[in-house]
Amino acid sequence: MNHYFRRTSWTKSGKKPPKDFIKINFDATVGENIIGYGTVIRDEEGFVLGGGGGFKEGRLSVEEAECMAFEESIKVARRLNIKEHVLFETNHVGLVNRLNNVVNDVTIIGARIKECTAAFSFFKSASLIWTERPCNNLAHLICKKMYSEAKNCLFEMDYPPEIHDA
Repeated sequence: MNHYFRRTSWTKSGKKPPKDFIKINFDATVGENIIGYGTVIRDEEGFVLGGGGGFKEGRLSVEEAECMAFEESIKVARRLNIKEHVLFETNHVGLVNRLNNVVNDVTIIGARIKECTAAFSFFKSASLIWTERPCNNLAHLICKKMYSEAKNCLFEMDYPPEIHDA
């Protein structure tokens, strides 16, 4: 089923991005020996342009998993050839704080965040911002699905019906 002409409601999923911006929400779920991650990409009107998610076996902290979800969301945007002004949104405030202090962060996660900010050069402009948990529901839905089904996916405008139903 093609969902091209459907859009998600910004009232359910947070504030609209500024005109000519793309919003990229991402999230991660951590379990005993597996993590799931998910990304959804929408335009300023709420139209889903694409997204994806996956899972990885192993143990990670929540912060490491959220960092990995950030890295994966950049990869998804690049695979879908998104080059516009983008806002990456996460409900993990620690990740946003680390990015804002990346100059002084000498940890492994700090190095990974520096690589993410270097990848921002692919876009016209990019930033990472914090959003409340309810505003990240679609990305969370995808990462829970990837986690529970132990699978990977990438989709464009013809997205899974669960996303529209959410």
